[in-house]
This record gives sequence, C-alpha cells and structure tokens, in this order.
Amino acid sequence: MKEKLSARKVFHLSLVLALLLALVAYRTWFSVDNSATVDQIKDQICDLSHSSCSELIGGKSLTAAISELPVRAEQDFVVRLTGGDPAIKPVKAWLEGRDMFMGTIPVSFEQIAGGWQGTTLVGSCTSSMMVWLLNIEWSNGQRQQLVLSVARE
Repeated sequence: MKEKLSARKVFHLSLVLALLLALVAYRTWFSVDNSATVDQIKDQICDLSHSSCSELIGGKSLTAAISELPVRAEQDFVVRLTGGDPAIKPVKAWLEGRDMFMGTIPVSFEQIAGGWQGTTLVGSCTSSMMVWLLNIEWSNGQRQQLVLSVARE
C-alpha cells in the first residue's frame, strides 16, 4: 500500500528536523573545546633537550636532566632523576618516537645517591632532528612524559 504524505506527517517531519538542527547548533556553539585542552597538555610537556625538568612525583619535587647536551643519535646518554620520594621508584621507562615509529627503547634506571640514573641511546633516522618521548611509570601509579630532541650526526 502506498500512503500519501499528509499535512500532519509533513508537520511532524519538519518538527523533528528543526529539533535535530537545534541540537547540532547548540552543540556547535556551546560545547567545550576539548582540542584546546589536549593542545595545552601537550604544550606543558617539558623538553629535556634544553634544560632540566621538574615535576611533582608523590608530592615531592623531582628533577629530570640529561647529563651531557646535546643528545646525538646512536650515542649513549645518561638521564638523571634527582630528588623526589625515595620510596617511589621508576617501575618502567621507555623511549618512543613522537612523529616517527621506530619501536620502543627500554630505559633501565638504577638507584644512585639522591635519585635515579639510566643510560640509553636512540637510533638514527632519515630526518635531521628527531623528537623522542621518555615515558616513566612510577610505583605510586603516576606517569610522566618528557620530550627529547635528538640531532642526527
């Protein structure tokens, strides 16, 4: 059976369409801009390539630094973590490329006087400047991410 489109059905369809358009407009104009929040978080990641970085781990200040700058590809470098709570330990740490995928490189930290120290290196890539992310998971459940820019030789 073929039904005709009555005035009543046209009115109902128009009403539903108007409601949908109003919801889309409301969401567009009054929604929270989540992309700005994500960008602000990314902007707050400290870059170890230029200076040391401080962060609160377990309520105490911890400073991360590279022993010898600039960091070069395929050359060992030392990451030092000083301060912080001695009871909170780095459980897992690794390096991964931010803009390129070169796998993950584990970083093992050993306890030293006043903190932790880890020796690692990163591979070379075709780009002249690579950006790596140092990810650290702590025994208290906190996670830390630091940026490291590496020049190719």
